[in-house]
Amino acid sequence: MVSKAIAVTNIMVARFIYSIYWYYLAPALPLIRQEFAVPNYELGLVPLFFIIGAGSFQIPASIVARYVGNVKTAVIGLTLLSIAGVATAFSVGFNEILILRLLAGIGAALFFSTAATVVTNLYPGREGLMLGIYNAVFSAGAGVGLVYGVVYTMVNWRIAVLAISLVGLLESVMLLKTCSPLNRPIDAGLTISKGAVLVGLATAGYWGANYATGNLLPTYAVNHGVGLANASLITSLLLFSSLIGGLSGRLADLTSRRELLVIIPAVLGSSSFLLIITLNPYAMIASTLIVGYTSELMITASYALVVNDLNPTMGLATVNTLNMIVGMWLSPLFTAVMGYSSLPWIMMIIASVTPLPLLLMRRRFRS
Repeated sequence: MVSKAIAVTNIMVARFIYSIYWYYLAPALPLIRQEFAVPNYELGLVPLFFIIGAGSFQIPASIVARYVGNVKTAVIGLTLLSIAGVATAFSVGFNEILILRLLAGIGAALFFSTAATVVTNLYPGREGLMLGIYNAVFSAGAGVGLVYGVVYTMVNWRIAVLAISLVGLLESVMLLKTCSPLNRPIDAGLTISKGAVLVGLATAGYWGANYATGNLLPTYAVNHGVGLANASLITSLLLFSSLIGGLSGRLADLTSRRELLVIIPAVLGSSSFLLIITLNPYAMIASTLIVGYTSELMITASYALVVNDLNPTMGLATVNTLNMIVGMWLSPLFTAVMGYSSLPWIMMIIASVTPLPLLLMRRRFRS
């Protein structure tokens, strides 16, 4: 039987690589736009297609895991993510990149809730802590994905994408080899929790705003006169500050009012978008640090609200599905008004705060 430490370490390494694949194309979007003569408003389709794949396949992924087990489902997901990246390096058109990001999103869906369930099952009673670490690792990997923009300034973006994608294929083999003893079919129903639905809808706005910011702030900043390298580095702070937000997930184990760990961070974090409008580098840095911390704390707390459901894989999948399906539309809306300095951020504040009252209804539906 594999030890808990070895299992968690390998899952976290896989989670780190998985996270890079969420954002590593964001700094390359200006280069892709130039190579394929793509207008600004179409660039938002790249993160949109990824989220369509990830959002639409979250619940199907939990059904797959019911029959083949969480570990094997997670391995399949990371493998698909990596293969999509390899193919992207050899793409011949923008539409091909969109289809490959859709497939990558499906791979992400197969990995997320299944790997998270394995981790929380290993440490019952410490779900908030383990989910916090799990999300902190995501932040670190996603931050590396954004900093990858520096690599694009040194080598052709295709070579850079190919190199990082091959790493994922190697890790898929390692994950399967080390964690297979933990794999087993899930003996639980497939009922979708009403409480999980409310959590997913309530947090979708700020989730979508954070996702749009991570993917599109570099392009927004470049369009408004900020250099690509600086824009990439400033945006990366969004993910690195999320490390602290994720590690603060232990707070969810110490309070019975986890809803407050969702509402307060979402309000504070979304309000800080106003700082980006100034285009002052220090103000932009402050905003990304605040948004990174608050969004990761909010996400961790929202997962902790549902991880003790009868089928935690389904509960996590439900929250993530609604976050993505509802929140993903902020990305194309953002690019549609990217030419304005303030409108995109005002729109994101409204979208983040408006659905939060749904959390107050959650305690009526605990099953």
